[in-house]
Amino acid sequence: MTKNCLLILILFVLLPISARAQNTELTYIQEAETLFQRSIAKYIQGKNEEARLGFQELLAQYPPNQRTSAAQLMLAKTHYRLKDYSLAIASAVELQLNFPYSRYLAESDLLIGDCYFQQGQVYSAATQYSRVLTSRTEVRSKARAADRLGQMAGTERLSIRDLERLQSDFGRAAIDEAVAFGQARWPVKLGQPETSQTRLAHFLERYPNSQLAPLAQQSLMPEQVEPVAAGKQGEDALEKPAQEPENARYKIGVIAPFGTPIGEDLRDGILLARELNPLRANEQIGLVFEDSEGDPIRAVRAAQRLIEQHNVIAFIGALTSAETTPLAAYLGGQGVPLIAPTASDDGIASLSSYIFQVNATPGAQGRRLAEYAVRRQGLRMLATLASRDNYGRRIATEFTAKAEELGAEVLIQEWYESGTTDYRRQFERIRSAGLALDPPDDLASEIEALLLHGIHLNPPPPVPVDPDTVQPRVVDSLDGILIVGDDTDILLIAPQFRSALIPAQLLGSDGWNHLEVARDGGNYVDGAVFVSKYYAESSLNSVQEFINAYRSRFGKEQNIVAALGYDAMLATLKAIDAGGHDRMKLRDQLERLTEIPSATGHLSFSKGDRENAWMYLLTIKNKRIEPLESEQKSIGSP
Repeated sequence: MTKNCLLILILFVLLPISARAQNTELTYIQEAETLFQRSIAKYIQGKNEEARLGFQELLAQYPPNQRTSAAQLMLAKTHYRLKDYSLAIASAVELQLNFPYSRYLAESDLLIGDCYFQQGQVYSAATQYSRVLTSRTEVRSKARAADRLGQMAGTERLSIRDLERLQSDFGRAAIDEAVAFGQARWPVKLGQPETSQTRLAHFLERYPNSQLAPLAQQSLMPEQVEPVAAGKQGEDALEKPAQEPENARYKIGVIAPFGTPIGEDLRDGILLARELNPLRANEQIGLVFEDSEGDPIRAVRAAQRLIEQHNVIAFIGALTSAETTPLAAYLGGQGVPLIAPTASDDGIASLSSYIFQVNATPGAQGRRLAEYAVRRQGLRMLATLASRDNYGRRIATEFTAKAEELGAEVLIQEWYESGTTDYRRQFERIRSAGLALDPPDDLASEIEALLLHGIHLNPPPPVPVDPDTVQPRVVDSLDGILIVGDDTDILLIAPQFRSALIPAQLLGSDGWNHLEVARDGGNYVDGAVFVSKYYAESSLNSVQEFINAYRSRFGKEQNIVAALGYDAMLATLKAIDAGGHDRMKLRDQLERLTEIPSATGHLSFSKGDRENAWMYLLTIKNKRIEPLESEQKSIGSP
């Protein structure tokens, strides 16, 4: 098929979708869920034609629902399996147009690149992989793109001229790192692991701060990192947890990528919670662990297997939102409670009354900040500057909605793209919006004339002004500004905000909760107020008890993932103790948990809103992060 034919095909597929793309509201449809699961099963079994028909039927027969974007991706994957590469590209592009903030964007870009490669369009494929490298996606997706680029360069499918074009379009550093990483991992597939280890070590020496460095370090860990020297405790921490006791009355399935350091942290937090919080009736809890390897499909299949083989009462998992969302949709349909420890995407808990989120969502962060700004501080004129991704949009949108509900006004919302370093245009627009609230000079003159009752005074003589010495007006009309981003963004934004002469209260998301921001931000970040789910310096007894117990048990320092794993297990144990002896009763008891002291601070759920939205309000003083107010107060406290 020619490129022109392919373009016509894509346009033909996409044109009818435009009206549907304008309405992004999704509804939960059980029939769509059933059809999706049936089609996934066909895909897993290799019955690709039947799977394709199922995904097509779901997209055609049902309005936008909880499975629309996933079905669109799976349709593209099924086309690819059937070697219909043009149709696979069209389906992937349709996903990107209709769901521009989907968690599946990186996967669709990789798929499009693979299709181009199969069609012999090598440079187009390399371009798609490079897009994944420079996107805001998880590092494992970037590693897959780097693997492909490294292999293409190593087999000379990419010329020197091709690499130079990629460096020009996507940045020399990003492309060079990716190619080096991919070439370092390539020998493993050729049966030469020793060569790969050597190359990965050289990669880390050359690119110690690369975004791919953690994966390179993880690959080297079995060879180069000694086990924890903490006696029997350290040895136990490295062992795979036993899936015992077999005679336990209650069995809980745990699904996560346990082959990763962060998956091990989650596991250790869960184990510690079981050890420190035995059931009052002295009944035993059996934990059954399944490694998802970070794959959503593998996570769902693991859940199916554990339900059939172990009759688990509940699940804890997975790790990322991309894994947890399909797992939640499946378990909700099965009527099995899922306590999601770390997934932070908005809406996961709303998939079913059986789903509970322990981590704080971006939307909850925005609402909490608005409550503080308006109720506590009395700020009335506000503005926002946020990253143009799902994280930034959700925080800014919910902040705006809650602030205006409470009687404030968000005068302007500004956005920035990933990789932005110059924020002057955004602040110029914020300044203009703020200055527009001040009465213009001619209006002031009219008011003065009225006050003088018609007395005309001669205007003062003009004063020569040197435009180079004129200072811009200070914007006094804005009371507060919300700045959303990660720590790298904030360290760039804060100085430019101060130079914009807007003396408003700085408000921030959990991206501010980094020692680097407090230490390197200097006076630019002093006094900022932000939210965070976890604060290791908390004076709460439950937090310090967890930190000390974790260090003693595992011979290492805790982190937020371990704390969230602990809290997910703690919530399950408390609900069982309260009478949650079967799946439905466990769900009902989870909804009644209120103000449970926990590893992160407090743990609360409520019926109809199964998100544990409790979090800290923190501030920066003299290059230190400190609590702003009493940590004992709940998220809902006015």
